[in-house]
Amino acid sequence: MKNMNFLLLLSLPLISLLILNPLASAEDQFLSTQSTDTSEEVEILRLEELSIIGEDEDLGKIAGSAQVVDEESLERDEYDNIHRVLNHVPGVNVRGEDGYGLRPNIGLRGSTTERSQKITLMEDGVLIAPAPYSAPAAYYFPMVSRMTAVEVVKGPSAIANGPNTVGGSINLITRPAPFESEGGLDIGYGTDAYRKAHLFYGNGGSQFAWLLEGLHIGSDGFKDLDTGGDTGFEKNNVMLKLLFNTDLDKTIYQQVDVKLNYADERSDETYLGLSEADFANTPYRRYAASENGLMDWEHKQVQVKHLIEFNEDLSFQTTVYHHEFERSWTKLNRFQGEKDDPEKNGTLSGILANPTTNTTVSEFFSILRGESNSRLSTHTLLVGTNAREYISQGVQTVLNWRSSLKGIEQKMALGLRYHEDEIQRNHTEDGFNMSNGRLVADGSTAPVLVNDENAKALSAYIQDEMQINKLTLTVGLRVEDIRYQSLKKIQNEKTLNERKSNSNRILLPGVGAFYQLTPTLGVLGGIHKGFVPTGPGQTDDVEPEESVNYELGLRHSSETTEAEVIGFFNNYSNLKGVCGVSTACGTGNDIGDAVNGGEVHVYGLEARLAHEWLFAEDWRVPFHLTYSFTESEFQNTFNTDFSLWAVKEGSTPGTVQKGDRLPYMPKHKLNLNLGLAHKAWEGTANISYTGKQLEQSGSGGPLEGSSVAAYTVVDLAGRWDFKTLHALYLKIDNVLDKTYLLSRRPFGARPGKPQTFGLGYKYTF
Repeated sequence: MKNMNFLLLLSLPLISLLILNPLASAEDQFLSTQSTDTSEEVEILRLEELSIIGEDEDLGKIAGSAQVVDEESLERDEYDNIHRVLNHVPGVNVRGEDGYGLRPNIGLRGSTTERSQKITLMEDGVLIAPAPYSAPAAYYFPMVSRMTAVEVVKGPSAIANGPNTVGGSINLITRPAPFESEGGLDIGYGTDAYRKAHLFYGNGGSQFAWLLEGLHIGSDGFKDLDTGGDTGFEKNNVMLKLLFNTDLDKTIYQQVDVKLNYADERSDETYLGLSEADFANTPYRRYAASENGLMDWEHKQVQVKHLIEFNEDLSFQTTVYHHEFERSWTKLNRFQGEKDDPEKNGTLSGILANPTTNTTVSEFFSILRGESNSRLSTHTLLVGTNAREYISQGVQTVLNWRSSLKGIEQKMALGLRYHEDEIQRNHTEDGFNMSNGRLVADGSTAPVLVNDENAKALSAYIQDEMQINKLTLTVGLRVEDIRYQSLKKIQNEKTLNERKSNSNRILLPGVGAFYQLTPTLGVLGGIHKGFVPTGPGQTDDVEPEESVNYELGLRHSSETTEAEVIGFFNNYSNLKGVCGVSTACGTGNDIGDAVNGGEVHVYGLEARLAHEWLFAEDWRVPFHLTYSFTESEFQNTFNTDFSLWAVKEGSTPGTVQKGDRLPYMPKHKLNLNLGLAHKAWEGTANISYTGKQLEQSGSGGPLEGSSVAAYTVVDLAGRWDFKTLHALYLKIDNVLDKTYLLSRRPFGARPGKPQTFGLGYKYTF
């Protein structure tokens, strides 16, 4: 897919700008002057194009659910973990895994959390998952530490940001290129050799701006590996932005934004957790069998954005993007015994769930802990490379038009996107024996899965927002036409070539309304069609995920207080499950295979309250509370092998009963952010409560009846600004040093991060 056609598309916005309205010469730029007002005007133009909500939107009157975690909130809490950032937003559920949020599992309004694959993820309004259509599981996620805002959109407005519209979308906004000298430095150090170095600088003039930003975050990890060594991570990111624009007094204003981004990660991570007894006694232990765990990836990004503003009411924006992501995750997959006879020898999850089932299982467990040596062929530990390459690229354009006719103010958006992406899987398994507490290669290497899948998608949407007196009415329609190709080669006893073609085509309507009852109080409601594509290589009986979603609520907005209560009901005609290693699903050959879950109801309540008390002598007490109630029910009884719903016992499938709840979906979730500020300093306590979560919906399998207990985590953050441009900050995550379970997926109990300290210095100019 790296071809001249794409390079030509990439150059079109810049060529158009140079032909239609040439930039001023270098001499003109040197001689030109720019007022503060002009600089602000240019900046507003650009920022509106990065946001999916719109910088000029009044969130108090928007016809639907939309929240923004702004730059002030991000800097106040100093979180590097997107899971903790999203605790500020109601209706978001997450499943923790490694304690750092390296590979987030995010769901919106009850959508499946696994690898955030059922929500639309964007950076600066562009799809950012490794392969959003053919393999949306987010093994890559942008570093939230370099973002200036996080937008979350749910409800009818989500149809503008497909393909996934059941739960909604998340958009991460990067730092803009400044029109005058601007920069900053952030250096931090903390527990477990945590280190952070963040540097950015940019400058510009009336018709040109640039920004260079670099970020490094790392830690030696909080877990103790039996064989010694780090259990942490290293992440790096470098971004260059260039901006070119015409004179503001030109009849037609044009602007080109170029973004080049590189990121990489090396993390000593594994999917292997602990038995229940070991978790109770040594929750931060890592077994010897996990010593080879290593995730190694790199991500490359090119984006070119071209804006034409014909007048203040009509604009046209085109974005061309190309992303590459390559990863290799070396980790323990299973025992040879599981591959030969899982019913007799047990699976990793089964062994850890009940290591004393019989003598055979006990011996496997002892090998995992490094206490016994491998002595049989079934004791061979199979360590997979799980190498994958992704390409995601496309061109999207949107026409924005405003009009006023007979007292009706209209804002219409017409969008079109052509997108193509591809994933190439090359999974192998190397054999290792446990010998005196260490893994020793036995020289065997077996290819397990070679898979090439791709998707080509044409999508379009129209959205019309009408302001009629006190009523804001938003009507929209989205069209998705997706064509998939898949080639799967499975190497086992024989080689099998499977070539498949499948497609999805659907219309997604939506309507939302907000009515201003009083100057500070309004009512909102909406209905829209939810959709998640089937993905490539699926059999004819696999249906896409579809739902009809409703919301109704009240919103209060004043100078000092914001409050919102929204009830929602998602009526699924079909819930789709997708097999993945992170869910302990299958043998590896069925990764990416989807199953139908049939009719499901997901409903709940989202509430948000924000207020700030002001006292004499510059004392402030900011207060922010969010609460989510979520309930779910399968509407049919059926048998299934899908591990998140019901795992088979031997050769007998598990059963999902009508009324069973979905896993990893707490009924209650609450977050309280309470601060105390006085002039140059501010302290904040963040209290997050997550209710009990099921590990599995139905009956059957080793996780039957198990659940993740409710837990509460308290974080503290403090900041002192001194000498105008300088600041010191202190953060304490999990200040009460609470030991808590995140999940038992895929193989054994996984802990949250213990108490950690971090101290940092910032210089901003």
